[in-house]
Amino acid sequence: MKLKILILGIFALVCVSEQRKSYNGYQVVRTENIDSQNKIIELIKFVEHDKDNSYDFGVNPRIVGNHATIMAAPGTISKLLDFLKEQDISAEVIMKDVGDMLKKENNNNKLFRRHKNTDFAIDWYNYYGVNDIYTFLHQVRKGKEDFVSVVKYGTSYEGRDLNLIKIEKAGPGAPNIFIEGGIHAREWISPSMTTYIIYSLLEKPENANYLNQFNFHIIPSANPDGYEFTRNDTRFWRKTRSYIPNSHCRGVDPNRNWGFHWHESGVSDDPCSSIYPGSRPFSEIEVESIRKYVLALSPTPIMSLCIHSAAELFLYPYGYAVGAFTDNHAELEELGQQAASALNAVHGSKFGVINAAAFCKCIE
Repeated sequence: MKLKILILGIFALVCVSEQRKSYNGYQVVRTENIDSQNKIIELIKFVEHDKDNSYDFGVNPRIVGNHATIMAAPGTISKLLDFLKEQDISAEVIMKDVGDMLKKENNNNKLFRRHKNTDFAIDWYNYYGVNDIYTFLHQVRKGKEDFVSVVKYGTSYEGRDLNLIKIEKAGPGAPNIFIEGGIHAREWISPSMTTYIIYSLLEKPENANYLNQFNFHIIPSANPDGYEFTRNDTRFWRKTRSYIPNSHCRGVDPNRNWGFHWHESGVSDDPCSSIYPGSRPFSEIEVESIRKYVLALSPTPIMSLCIHSAAELFLYPYGYAVGAFTDNHAELEELGQQAASALNAVHGSKFGVINAAAFCKCIE
């Protein structure tokens, strides 16, 4: 697929379920806006390649002029602060106990949780589980069965259905658009965003013209095992839930499990790492199932959107090496600029556009 725009981030992560893993004693540090790419590179190496996996980015700086937020495991904050001082990066502890914050936030969300205000199994004021999301897919299809279908394109490692919604009002041969959300388990806003896209396409008359031009294939929860695990056990889990041979750790980063330039940059060979790419490309059934579905589409999708959270950015390919571009990268940047301008004009946000490799060049 030549046209692939990765949407990073509409909102911050929000925690609304019971927390079974204790984050008591975890602390969060926020840095100043970092003025050097070399400093950013060293910081990312420090965080993502720590042998004990003691640190986790909330906000990864990536680009000069951005700040970072980093969660530190109990007993590791001094090491982090010392490193930042060595790098001449000013920072402060902005949260002294993540576990306490999660408890308070969970209680507040229970107290102030809004009543569902739609006729569907979900709304867009609260976060819902995979079963509710799948129920919504069937509900929103009602009355439109002649051009909308819910497709099971695979089964997850733990046996959950992998479902997507297919909207084919434009008919055979029309351009296909593929949208995927929820590949990183902890990014709850991503399934919410994808379901809202589905709702907007099918329920808002002003969007009818898009349905006449394009066929849509939309996955709301590409990593349902990991997503449910974040809701019921470990809130900041990111990976799949597969077992890793000869390791006590579980899961693979599905976003790093694709076969295109697999294992070349931005990964760790430690199975316990949140950026572990797996033992081979497409080792994860969730990723392999998407591959098979997309390859079977005809015509090949003209656009692919992968929805993430944590930054207001449109990323365009390639992302495996600085200086590696698609033939139509100028067109992609222009499209991204148009999309960012439209969003910023309506919502007052500050979306930007950048090549994925330039954004991620610090991940070697």
